[in-house]
Amino acid sequence: MWGQKVIEATPNEINCGHLSTLRDHQGYHKQFVWVKGELIGKGTFGKVYLALNVTTGEIMAVKQVRIPKAASDPTSERQQEALEALNAEVATMKDLDHLNIVQYLGFETFPNVYNLFLEYVPGGSVGTCLRLHGRFEHDVIKSLTKQVLLGLSYLHKCGILHRDLKADNLLLDLDGVCKISDFGISKRSNNIYANDAGMSMQGTIFWMAPEVIHNVVHNEKQGYSAKVDIWSLGCVVLEMFAGRRPWSNDEAIGAMYKLGKTRLAPPIPEDTLPYVLKKDKDFLDLCFTIDPELRPTANELLMNSFCELDDDFNFLDTKLARLIKFNDKRADGFPQLDKPSFDLPYS
Repeated sequence: MWGQKVIEATPNEINCGHLSTLRDHQGYHKQFVWVKGELIGKGTFGKVYLALNVTTGEIMAVKQVRIPKAASDPTSERQQEALEALNAEVATMKDLDHLNIVQYLGFETFPNVYNLFLEYVPGGSVGTCLRLHGRFEHDVIKSLTKQVLLGLSYLHKCGILHRDLKADNLLLDLDGVCKISDFGISKRSNNIYANDAGMSMQGTIFWMAPEVIHNVVHNEKQGYSAKVDIWSLGCVVLEMFAGRRPWSNDEAIGAMYKLGKTRLAPPIPEDTLPYVLKKDKDFLDLCFTIDPELRPTANELLMNSFCELDDDFNFLDTKLARLIKFNDKRADGFPQLDKPSFDLPYS
């Protein structure tokens, strides 16, 4: 998609055969024609829709952020921040290529809206799966943890800190492939595991490492490194075991105090302890090493026995696989399109 002219088509244009006019036009293959489907997610300033790449027939996702009309708009400052985050996201991710990283396909801008095109991952987020179905099976947790570590290893090798790793920012496809998403506050670094005093407090409190919050609590500029992503990974693993967020009995202020002042790791809930084996606890303890210099890297954690999967493990045989297949929006996300429209690029 990069370098192609982006054209949004309506369902009526496609169903009435107007696509043939586009296809016959010289330079059609340098065009990217898409049509918007149903809403699949939304935030304060943006919405995410299913989208059909009419040029290739592929389903994708499009993240839309409204561009402020004027500075007098009461939401314009925060809206502009959201737009800048989206621009930063594109700049960071457009050249990345890894199975466990959501693929960025392209973008387009208009006077009133910014469209960011992404790989569509049909199983939804790990966070949504946890809220809908509860804690994950042990082998599923190990499989997803290993995949996230592979994604983090790649990001860190590319000099990128994610800084907001949590279950809601991990997407899962129907085959059990886990992909890291949402790079709006990611940061590049020339020395990824070295402490950078210029790093500001970013992320979501319940998944933050203590060194991130230390700056605010102690009014210091201690900084941090990509080891914060390792702490956040530990929080995600705990999340998958417990079926709820870390620090589930604390509000944000309480969690900040325990992290920043007493430098505690999030506890394993009492009702979760029976599901956590000793080697699981040992792995969590490594992720929650208080001193970031002693905290292992992604590559080091990949060598831990926790990431070893049984030879007969197959995600499709798991309870979670059976549950998430019903969430696939691809079959019904374009009810306004006639069925033949999916085959138009190849007719």
